[in-house]
Amino acid sequence: MGKTTCAAARAIAEARNGRRALIVSTDPAHSLSDALAVNVTSRPTRVATGGRGALDAVELDAVRAFDRWLTEHRTALGQILEHGTWLDQDDVDALLELSLPGVDELAAMLEIARLTRSADAARHARGGRKVEDERPYDVVVVDTAPTGHTLRLLAAPDVVAAVAEVLDALQEEHRMIRDQLARVGRPEAADRLIAMLAEQAADAGAAMRDASRTMFHWVTLPEALAIAESEDGVAALERHRIAVPEIIVNRVLPDDRQRPPCPVCSRRRADQRRAIATIHRCFARGRRVLIVPADVREPRGVRALARIGASLGRDRTRLDARDRAPSRARAQGAPSVAFSLSAEEQTTAVESLSILRDATLVFVGGKGGVGKTTVAAATAVRLARARPKARTLLLSTDPAHSLADVLNAADGTIGDEARTLSGAPSNLLVRELDAALALGSRRRDFQQAIEEIASTLGAAETSAAERSARLLDLAPPGIDELFGMLSLVEARRQFDLIVVDTAPTGHALRLLELPDSAREWVQVLLRMLLKYRTLVRPGQLASELVDASKSIRELQALLRDPIATRFLVVTRASEVPRLETERLLDRLRRLRLSVAAVVINARTLAPGRCRRCRKVAAAERRPVAAIRRRCRSGRRSCAIIETPLSAPGPRGVSALEAWAAKWIAKES
Repeated sequence: MGKTTCAAARAIAEARNGRRALIVSTDPAHSLSDALAVNVTSRPTRVATGGRGALDAVELDAVRAFDRWLTEHRTALGQILEHGTWLDQDDVDALLELSLPGVDELAAMLEIARLTRSADAARHARGGRKVEDERPYDVVVVDTAPTGHTLRLLAAPDVVAAVAEVLDALQEEHRMIRDQLARVGRPEAADRLIAMLAEQAADAGAAMRDASRTMFHWVTLPEALAIAESEDGVAALERHRIAVPEIIVNRVLPDDRQRPPCPVCSRRRADQRRAIATIHRCFARGRRVLIVPADVREPRGVRALARIGASLGRDRTRLDARDRAPSRARAQGAPSVAFSLSAEEQTTAVESLSILRDATLVFVGGKGGVGKTTVAAATAVRLARARPKARTLLLSTDPAHSLADVLNAADGTIGDEARTLSGAPSNLLVRELDAALALGSRRRDFQQAIEEIASTLGAAETSAAERSARLLDLAPPGIDELFGMLSLVEARRQFDLIVVDTAPTGHALRLLELPDSAREWVQVLLRMLLKYRTLVRPGQLASELVDASKSIRELQALLRDPIATRFLVVTRASEVPRLETERLLDRLRRLRLSVAAVVINARTLAPGRCRRCRKVAAAERRPVAAIRRRCRSGRRSCAIIETPLSAPGPRGVSALEAWAAKWIAKES
């Protein structure tokens, strides 16, 4: 949706206005370097803005940041685990050596809290107070991950507070013995760690809810799907009591009075005005709505972003008022559906693509905002219609589900239980995965197993077992997604074909990498049970772990089966999505996952006489050529599929089927 572009533009504007600014990207699939056209790393990188202030940029390496934190506090954390469980030092060391899946949001919260303290220190310095940080910033701009995982980031203070509470419970008995028997009232490193976590969680939560210190600027597109997701996101922020003073509507087509009017552009302008009116009506009351006009060429680099940053600081009230209602003349003159596609173009329906022949599991992924959910839904509908005897499941694993919006389903029609959809093929079922529910079910099984162990022990050991059970509360963000993914193994037994709409790039990759690290955890826990088999009867817990290990191993094999499993990577014909797509292709290949095709979505394939469409089509040629070269390189080439720009975007079963019959495939 252009959030990185808008965040970078905002940060540049702050620096040009004389402030010391820092922009931090928390998206695992960073594109800040691509937007700034500067090589940004995990350390502050100075960006020349030509202003009176200064701008540093950071692409947060969450895993490395968390490893640094763990190294710093390893001794204290190990002591807590030793004191509160039956594990010895070797066991604790083995656990702390394991990689923690899904630490992105926790690490990002800790880093943002540290940087926010720097910004606060700078403000205090102007009041005559001492600045403690070496590099104080006046303002920190956070370029967040896409919606679903951004909401997790905002919930991270509560997660850290819960971690502190669990660690405190594990330490409590040791603290009591130390205070009463040893008469030592001085806090240990473990106590200081618990207190620090609790304080950081409280400070971060307070900072996020303080409108004088933290503001959330929501970036959206003037499209129905983006608006539906934005309305849900803004409502979630309001529930977290986080101020959202501004809605930024990106890529709005400027007016053009050329004659004859372009059928695609005219329809898009009419739809965009309706969309902006919907924003004002549904969730913009009391908020500024800023319009960012669509450039023919994607804005990259400081100079182009500075122009956007300057426009974001202006009062756009009159422009807003003009956009509150659609233009009747333009709306009446626009066709009902327009495709940027010539009648002579040879098209291919999805079900005719040889790359999907015999596939039983199709993943659809890519950068946020490129249309991967639309591609996934269209693919599932067409394949189900073409294979009437094949039970087909369309599954969303994105925490910010939008399948219901793409399919134009009524509220509540699509949920965690697979079900058919009105107007869709009867052999197609749709499900939006509730990962937290999947974790809760598995968690109850593990809890009962640990309680079974506790029942076989004496009183002192029972207390340790009960405290050990609280370790389940330390499950990091992302582990719920793993157990959600394991449902694919079960679904494979029920369905002939599964099409998976994944989360945007960074978190889709995290999901695909989770089985490897999760299996390491299971194996370590099984070794511990064998080690203590003379003390405890593994029983149900061992059975649960063995079952989990088998499911994870089956999932690993399924993901890496090039015959059964295919990946469709969705992108757009512009530089920032193209660069992220190339990195995604590299990562998928390193994971030994088979990429069947790259789908270049919403192409301007028939510009006609429209001046704007001609310029856009010319700008698209270079990134398309680069994607083609990239797909031909390496040992395994992949096909290129181009989909036409549609106005309006396809929504609903019939529109998706019609659109997916107009794809252009160039198979290798």
